[in-house]
Amino acid sequence: MMLAWLKKKWGSLKNAASLPAADARIASERAPVLTPIGSWDLYLAGQVAEAEQATLAQLAIEPDHADGLLVQGLIALERGHRADSLRVLERAASLHPSNAEIHVALGQALLISGRSKASAAAFHRALEVVPGHAMASLNLAKLALASRQEEDGMKLLQSAVAHDPSLAEAQFHLGNLFRVRGNLDLAERHYRNAVSSRPDYVDALVNLGGLLKNRGHNEEAALHLEHALRLKPDMAEAAFNLAMMRVNQRMWGEASHWLQSTLAANPKQADAQYWLGNASMGLGDAATARKAYQAALQVNGNYVQARWGHAMAQLPAVPQSDEEQNNAVEAFGKELDKLKIWFRVHRPTDAYKAVGAQQPYYLAYIPQDHRAALSQYGELCTSLMGTWARKVGVPTPIRSTGSKCKIGIVSAHIHEHSVWRAIVQGWVEHLDPTQFEIYIFHTGTGRDAQTEWAVRRATRFYYAEGDWVAWAKVISDARIDVLAYPEIGMDSTTVRLASLRLAPVQLASWGHPITTGLPTMDVFVSARALEPRGAEAHYTEKLVELPGLGCCYHPFALAPTPIDLSRWGLSKIDRILLCAGTSFKYAPQNDALWVDIARRCQPCKLIFFRSKPESLPTLLEARLRKAFADADMDFDTHVRFIPWLPQTDFFALLDRAEAYLDSIGFSGFNTAMQAVERCTPIVAWEGQFMRGRFASGILRELGLDEWIATSTSEYAALVERLCASSALRDDVRHTLSTRQARAFSNAHAVEVFAQNTTSLRG
Repeated sequence: MMLAWLKKKWGSLKNAASLPAADARIASERAPVLTPIGSWDLYLAGQVAEAEQATLAQLAIEPDHADGLLVQGLIALERGHRADSLRVLERAASLHPSNAEIHVALGQALLISGRSKASAAAFHRALEVVPGHAMASLNLAKLALASRQEEDGMKLLQSAVAHDPSLAEAQFHLGNLFRVRGNLDLAERHYRNAVSSRPDYVDALVNLGGLLKNRGHNEEAALHLEHALRLKPDMAEAAFNLAMMRVNQRMWGEASHWLQSTLAANPKQADAQYWLGNASMGLGDAATARKAYQAALQVNGNYVQARWGHAMAQLPAVPQSDEEQNNAVEAFGKELDKLKIWFRVHRPTDAYKAVGAQQPYYLAYIPQDHRAALSQYGELCTSLMGTWARKVGVPTPIRSTGSKCKIGIVSAHIHEHSVWRAIVQGWVEHLDPTQFEIYIFHTGTGRDAQTEWAVRRATRFYYAEGDWVAWAKVISDARIDVLAYPEIGMDSTTVRLASLRLAPVQLASWGHPITTGLPTMDVFVSARALEPRGAEAHYTEKLVELPGLGCCYHPFALAPTPIDLSRWGLSKIDRILLCAGTSFKYAPQNDALWVDIARRCQPCKLIFFRSKPESLPTLLEARLRKAFADADMDFDTHVRFIPWLPQTDFFALLDRAEAYLDSIGFSGFNTAMQAVERCTPIVAWEGQFMRGRFASGILRELGLDEWIATSTSEYAALVERLCASSALRDDVRHTLSTRQARAFSNAHAVEVFAQNTTSLRG
């Protein structure tokens, strides 16, 4: 029996007119005016059968008894006998016109019967009898809100809680009203009051949890949402809120779990299907992502983010075969063509929302020339964002009138991060403040000591300005001369802003080392040591090559922490070969190389890392296991996947390693620089494109060209040479120690960047 809510006076009828009779129990907020006898107490205690017997006995003695008629009417209503209930309660109201509780019960019965006008009249009669009657005020408030009379509803709800603060449903509705009005503090207070009065109030738990999620109080939000789901496992809204909280935390596995939970209750939720697609991409499951995006489109064919996501999901994070990776490029191109046609034909007003919803991030990890595809992608991004800009009136940028060049830096990574350390830190440190005003637009959420250092160095520092629309206005209003994007392709806000014309000159750099394809980007700033001959053909932007490595990179200068390698099954005789790239840097076409190295260099351990989300290294491990098995080699004898390490632990591992092995096709700049700092021998791959030439470019700058390979057989032979001779390794370490200074703290590259920037300003 559903009487628990009765013990909190009058329970919640979220939408009384639509509830079935079995769920429509109504009870008095307080004891009736007449002194209660057994029937009422029994009813409130949930003993309906006993209450009914007591009521019959009571009415047999006194047919007009108020309590008896009230309980009889409520029981009839509970059982779905609406006509009988109305007959009894109308008689009771005529016999006892000064009994407010009977009028409230009659009002509820009328409301459930669909007679809202008569219901309101009954509630008003209750207020005439007892001014401020909480339950009468609450029910009138709900009727007012249903009729869009928000101010009247607000006043009635405030009256209800003033007379009875424990009335949970009134507190709940007040929370909803204040949330809609943007007064989140008051909304939270009223939701908390509702939950305090009624801990099993599922709707209040869900709304409180959702509000706390949006305010960044994730752990408490999870407690309330999980409590709601324990009370009502099919509560889709609670599961969706939990999922979105985990999405914001990039906890893709949990997000996927809760999204599947809400979709099990109702698969026709376009939003849930779309976010399942995003979560699946986060987990590296492109096939599931494509199905989810398609399911969202079946529910809502105009869901532009899902349509966009489906195109991006043609690119798997960790493909399981050469065929899958090669087919992905062609499939992505075809889906781009479809997108262009669809947007041209349908012209949805919210088309701009697609941009940045997902990005072709994994395209860069396929070692091919993608200029043509990214050019199409970039043109579509700028077209959709340009339509939005014209609609809202984004002004045409003009250069500043001051003597100094105003340079703006837009990045989500103004904190300890590879993009900050490799590119941005040097700009902020060495751009001459007598020539430049540095405006930093930190669009991310991370903040640490590096952030605070940047705040002190910048002319203006902007942080936590809101969504991308707010950022667009902030940047536009700043009247920047040259707007620099250290990376485009890793962050949704950045790509949306980069698709707009917010400054007279806009440039990108190699934080994501591939052409942006955006017509709004005038220049791509790269480095001479990292680019092949004829590199300008790889970019839609004008290519500017800074001298050397093109950056002012500082060493960490941290002492390594001693580590116990035995915890990962590494013995003293094992030759340690570090494969420190993220899982998506390892293409399936090179799996045989790692098998060959393991065969040549025994006893050895190839060390890969379990970066988050762990599903990606799990996919790589499964693929490598198959490659080793196909070659009749024992995977566990030769390979380890270990946790991502703190910096000082990683330095200790570099010190112990025989060699650092460059990832082929997409090199690792920061990890290679760390290997140089620790004087760890490097075997580098020289790829066709800049993104495959970081380690090789570093070695050429240091005069260590002999450790650069251009074929897999040459690569394996170089690793074998290092493993075979400790004397050779010592010699390489010594050479690195004497030459490493060439790679670090090179302010000259920033000086040339400054000259180019000043020239671009005009």
